[in-house]
Amino acid sequence: MTDKKAAVITDVILVLYKITKHKLNGSNYLDWSKTVSLYLRSINKDNHMTDDPPKDDSRQTWLKKDARLFLQIQNSINNEVIGLINHCEFVKELM
Repeated sequence: MTDKKAAVITDVILVLYKITKHKLNGSNYLDWSKTVSLYLRSINKDNHMTDDPPKDDSRQTWLKKDARLFLQIQNSINNEVIGLINHCEFVKELM
């Protein structure tokens, strides 16, 4: 049972992680988007910027990873800007 708790804590840390310390603030979009794109490419998740979720058995896993990425990106955006963003089509619109 202790191992399951450790796994949950690890997942939470990943979700709370900020991709960049320089949060998107409305005037730094170009630099911010390059950093986020590079990060997604470095973890082999850049397909989340362009692809729709698969329609096969891997869909749920893909959506779970997409939600985690969304939360990480959201943590890298200033509160004043985040209210303008909707998760649906989020990465495609933003990038």
